[in-house]
Amino acid sequence: MSVWALARWPGHLLVLVLLGTALWLGSWQYGAGQGEREAAARDPTRADPVPLADVLGPDDAFPAPSIGQPVTVSGDWVPDATVFVERDTGYWVVTLLAVGGVAVGGADAPALPVVRGVSDVPAADPVTGPAQVTGWLQPAEGTGAVDDDPTDDVLPQLRAADLVQRVDQDLYSAYAVAMEPTAGLAAASLEELPDAGRLTGLRNFLYALEWWVFGGFAVFVWVRYLLDSRREPPRRVES
Repeated sequence: MSVWALARWPGHLLVLVLLGTALWLGSWQYGAGQGEREAAARDPTRADPVPLADVLGPDDAFPAPSIGQPVTVSGDWVPDATVFVERDTGYWVVTLLAVGGVAVGGADAPALPVVRGVSDVPAADPVTGPAQVTGWLQPAEGTGAVDDDPTDDVLPQLRAADLVQRVDQDLYSAYAVAMEPTAGLAAASLEELPDAGRLTGLRNFLYALEWWVFGGFAVFVWVRYLLDSRREPPRRVES
């Protein structure tokens, strides 16, 4: 091995250390970003139920982070306020629940649509009286589907505008999917769950990219130095 090669071993080792450190730090930052995305998209349906009032008021817009949040709500079933929403698995049975009670003659009690379960046909046993429901919170739908027959109780989507015409109560900007379906019905599945935002973990990814670029730059500079140092210097022409 030449003296020239031996003299450059410390430089080789330094570049290897810098490259390894940059790759490790970049991988760590990238992993941290992936962890943030996974945390943001984690299933919120496993959280402990909280009172509806802690998440949403009757006049509040639906809070996006609360999609799928389990809530508890008590009140009275509103008489003759059941509709059936078409789904691929059958018909959602949806009944309005006057939150806080006073369903009969209580026009001031705001109502929350509750998906009691799924039926094979647009029919279900009525429910009356007080009730306490634990369910997953979902935003009111707005798919733009057209109701072919506005006179019946079958709806193409669960939209507040289609329900408010049927009752005197104000409606929440949400509905709840009951965890335990009422008698004779199958459990309904959720339509929406929160998704990780596009920008979630972006900062960590950019940091990771910086470290990888730094490692590549260190290798480039060292290789360029080695190539330049091996070139013979131009000879002077003596006059």
